[in-house]
Amino acid sequence: MTKSDVATPVRGFEAQKTDFAELFATKPQSEKDEIEKVPLSGAKAEKFSTLHCVVTVVGHSDREDTPGLTADQRRANELKASIKRAESARDWVFQEIRQMLIDDGQTPPATLADLHRTSLVTVPCGAARLERTNPVSENDRKLNRRVEFLVTFFSP
Repeated sequence: MTKSDVATPVRGFEAQKTDFAELFATKPQSEKDEIEKVPLSGAKAEKFSTLHCVVTVVGHSDREDTPGLTADQRRANELKASIKRAESARDWVFQEIRQMLIDDGQTPPATLADLHRTSLVTVPCGAARLERTNPVSENDRKLNRRVEFLVTFFSP
């Protein structure tokens, strides 16, 4: 059996910012509660031998419009930002899983490789999937700069 759920995308990165924990700290509690479901899924999989969980973290950026850069340089900057956002969000999920296991009296994994039933995968999109294709404001650009989580459970 397989079950997939998409967590609410986490939007709002400032230009050139990639630290997911920093962005998470700015969110209202209701949004934090929704986002926390992602690491909770991984922690459940680690605790119960009948579940396997894959968390895919998709990183996005806004278009790079810096004057003087070539199109290739702009695309490289966009991809770099989306990679950093995805990796930062993955690392945050891992740390949250560790803390949840510690709080539950479990032995936490020391590294990502030590997860037994959870895989954390990153996918950078650069500016390939813009929510606002013609952003007219910084708020529009913040909607483009985001991470998305796809959580999939497998039950053997």
